[in-house]
Amino acid sequence: MISKVKFKQRDAVKIENSSLKVIVIPELGGKIASIFRKDKNFELLFENKEEFYKTPEIYAPFDEYDAAGFDDAFPTIDKSSVIVAGKNIEYPDHGEIWSAKFDYKINDETVMLKYNSRILDYSYKKNIHLQGDRVIVEYSIENSGKAEFPCIFAMHCLINCEKDMKLLFPKGTDKVINVHKSRYLGEVLKVHNFPLTSDINGKQIYLDTILDSSAANEEKYYVLGEIKHGKCGAYYPSKDVTYNVYFDNYKLPYLGFWVTEGGFRGDYNCAMEPTNGFYDSIDTASRENKIQILKPGETLKFKIEIELR
Repeated sequence: MISKVKFKQRDAVKIENSSLKVIVIPELGGKIASIFRKDKNFELLFENKEEFYKTPEIYAPFDEYDAAGFDDAFPTIDKSSVIVAGKNIEYPDHGEIWSAKFDYKINDETVMLKYNSRILDYSYKKNIHLQGDRVIVEYSIENSGKAEFPCIFAMHCLINCEKDMKLLFPKGTDKVINVHKSRYLGEVLKVHNFPLTSDINGKQIYLDTILDSSAANEEKYYVLGEIKHGKCGAYYPSKDVTYNVYFDNYKLPYLGFWVTEGGFRGDYNCAMEPTNGFYDSIDTASRENKIQILKPGETLKFKIEIELR
């Protein structure tokens, strides 16, 4: 069933079947604001702590808004300056999409969302539907202009943390690279073994677990190199629920991981971030030659499946 509802004072769309209830907010970038497993009474996503959503402008700082739910980061994560067709184009903080107002229509059991960029010549489409215990999100990003441009897509999906949860990184992950200065993992670009490593004081720590929210800590690191399997997620023992993300690791070959254990605004959440760029900014990814260049007439198509089982 699909119905129009109000969610925290916003017009939203509810998609529901026997297993899941999902809330989508078209006017906030097509944000998925809630993914709820009904029989387990389990909410996956870190939700907006306020009772309403502020309306962001296109170049608004991401950290001044809700930083909740599942947003798309495109065409960048970090704010970047890019030359496209001889012109300097500013890519907004966490991209353009999270602050965009999408047009949408409901077609049978699918919510179909569309947006035409205000800063570049591209159209951005995503279709969302349910299939059993999975949320299926299908993307189509078309360069409709005459100039190529670099772009990063990242799945910015903030999930709730629990101290005893288990992080599920792609099969074969044995090293990660730190990209956020840390009191545990040290300087940016320091490589660590996974899952067991040593912090800067020589104490052994497991990177597939979460600290308590009182740790006042935050981390960001990537799996080192291209991932070999397009599956990641987390296990919540308190509810006996496994969160799985399935994606094409050839189209999204890198995986970032963000966690705030009370460090960012007191929030307690984390995000597995499949992406096509390493890492975060256009400048860095271009320098590393690990970035998507979307050519005129080219369409980037992929899908992400979120499973709660």
